[in-house]
Amino acid sequence: MNILVVDDDIEFLKLISVMLKKLGHKVITKSNYQEALDILTYQSFDLILLDQYLDNVNGIEVINKIKNLTDTPIVIITAYGDIHDAIESIKKGAFHYILKPINIDELKTIIDKIYHLKNLNAQIEELKKLSDLHIVAKSKKMIDILEQARKIAPFDITVLITGETGTGKEILARYIHQKSKRNNNPFIPVNCGAIPRDLLESELFGYEKGAFTGADRKKKGLIEEADGGTLFLDEIGELPIDLQVKLLRVLEEGEIRPLGSVKPKKVDVRFIAATNKDLKKLIKEGKFREDLFYRLNAVHFYVPPLRERKEDIIPLAMFFIKVFSIKYAVEEKVLSKKAKDQLLNYHWPGNIRELKHVIEKAIITAKGKVIDGFSFEENQINIKPFKEAKMEFEKNYIENLLKYTNWNISKASKIAKKTRAEIYRLIQKYNIKRD
Repeated sequence: MNILVVDDDIEFLKLISVMLKKLGHKVITKSNYQEALDILTYQSFDLILLDQYLDNVNGIEVINKIKNLTDTPIVIITAYGDIHDAIESIKKGAFHYILKPINIDELKTIIDKIYHLKNLNAQIEELKKLSDLHIVAKSKKMIDILEQARKIAPFDITVLITGETGTGKEILARYIHQKSKRNNNPFIPVNCGAIPRDLLESELFGYEKGAFTGADRKKKGLIEEADGGTLFLDEIGELPIDLQVKLLRVLEEGEIRPLGSVKPKKVDVRFIAATNKDLKKLIKEGKFREDLFYRLNAVHFYVPPLRERKEDIIPLAMFFIKVFSIKYAVEEKVLSKKAKDQLLNYHWPGNIRELKHVIEKAIITAKGKVIDGFSFEENQINIKPFKEAKMEFEKNYIENLLKYTNWNISKASKIAKKTRAEIYRLIQKYNIKRD
């Protein structure tokens, strides 16, 4: 570490300089405050050791001047009788104090704490930078999407993002917000499928005091919270029809009406919606309004699944390795050729979200520096289409039911709470034969 020691005792400066250099540190000494302040204007240090009293000035007064020049940790050097003032210095921003005569072990402990704190802060900052909307894109598909997103971001146009679960739809929405003129205002994500139906309207639109039983105070809705910024409506396909009508009104008129309010409120919100469902199919089924679809779909992005952009897999894996190595304070791992091949050949049903979890587990469990392979059994997701799964269940259920009742149709219909005719239809449908 690079350490500045400020004290008017020349012999003390010589002694502590030798002590610190023996511990492997670089040391610069100054015998008055002004010299110390001067050097801090052009040179940086990892630690400042500052005498409590120097030039007939209390160190507390100097701390503020130093803090205006640098955020370097300050340790006050003080005599036993001046501990009270040293504690006051800590309240003013000093990191710690140490008593004269200096105990080398105590000083070493303080320096170690500062060193580890500095490393921790550096790791936190790096993690923040990595986690703060870092989009890894090496495939042409993703590069094209990001380029188009960057182009439309400054314009207050509604955006619809579609794609499988875990492909990074919210990350893309955040990217658009960050590149827009609204980036200094809130980005409010709302999962339309995660909020209970009876709470969703009040969560989105807010309510006045007394609007319903239990409304003992006024509450802003999430749309109003996003005023000036962006509202991200995830799983928009789960939004009930009656709320779709109200959302459409907000999009067209730029105003909301909280529950219990007689007056509408103007809001300035950019809307980005996302879904993993086929909205056109939902429109045909009467579950999604066509006019809302076209209002949201002014600009459409389809985020492809990870299996369709294999060029992104290894860069994403390396990114997550860095993130989790910092998070768990472990040595950054590398991937063996076998591990890379496994990642590239796996089908990733859970997409980027699954890759993230696989890497996190590997960072925690890997022995040594090299990640030599993965086990995907726990991460596999094998969800069939609903119709196929239902048919499989029906067939297995009827087969087991008939075995249990020894093909007694009356008994089977009573257990299944179906008519005999329905049981016979299912036997025919699945061509079930008696053994």
